[in-house]
Amino acid sequence: MIAAAVATAAALSVQPKDILPESGPLAPATLARLLLIDAARAGKRIVTVGDRGYIVLSDDDGTTWRRAKAPAAPLLTAVAFADERRGLAVGHDAVILATSDGGETWAQVFSAPAEQRPLLDVAFLDGNTAIAIGAYGAYYESADGGKTWSARKVEAEDKHLNGIARIDAASLVIVGEAGTILVSADAGKAWSSVASPYKGSLFGAVVTADGSLIAYGLRGRIYRSTDKGRTWKQIDNASPPSIMGGARLADGTIVLAGAAGAALVSRDNGQSFVPLATGTTKVFATAVAGARDQVLLIGETGARPLPLPAVK
Repeated sequence: MIAAAVATAAALSVQPKDILPESGPLAPATLARLLLIDAARAGKRIVTVGDRGYIVLSDDDGTTWRRAKAPAAPLLTAVAFADERRGLAVGHDAVILATSDGGETWAQVFSAPAEQRPLLDVAFLDGNTAIAIGAYGAYYESADGGKTWSARKVEAEDKHLNGIARIDAASLVIVGEAGTILVSADAGKAWSSVASPYKGSLFGAVVTADGSLIAYGLRGRIYRSTDKGRTWKQIDNASPPSIMGGARLADGTIVLAGAAGAALVSRDNGQSFVPLATGTTKVFATAVAGARDQVLLIGETGARPLPLPAVK
């Protein structure tokens, strides 16, 4: 999901300390002061993570929010769910939190602060297998649903691994620093590097409804692959701000979000994108499905609902 968070966090406004209750409802003005980094759907629930280990939830498509019960943690950068109840969140200090009740409560299952390698993304391959990746080649895997983790080295140069995407049951792609692209055809057992179309950092990737892959990153660069990440074609984008994150909505719409209030939408499986007017220059970290015909843009000012253009 949003690996660019660590690279851009210093540029975002510093939030005041202790602005949230330990749990319970959040006022809209409070939510708007939060730095949120990633979001995921756990069934009908939206779960978001961000600054100082905050985890906030919505059960009404982003109309109201409340804070989940979670242990003290540093900046959380990514969240993913295997199903409606089981999820993982990762962040600085290589911290990994787990939930088994749809995000209501969380427990820490792993951390490695001495390694100084923030985790930047996490993905479930199935109900038991999960992978967490991050800075300086950090790569951890779990075979028991996130209860225990083991480290591996999959990138020779220890570049930052920013985003991981699961294309199908066996095919995975990791994107990262300096155009790093790694592919696996066996559910992560082995990884190989492929030629990159770009020497700048790629921050993440989204799988389209037709199985194509959209990678995005610095300077608004967008690339599309139809062969599970082995070759890529650049997609036109006149918008220069860096793209930090994105999501595929239930109807197949792809929404990308980034710096300077940038938001882009595609309804042709990523073959083309058009910009959306957001009315702000604040940084968006990612997107998640909102209410009907809306997307929620997650970032520097919490969660901002944005109407999607009508389908022509």
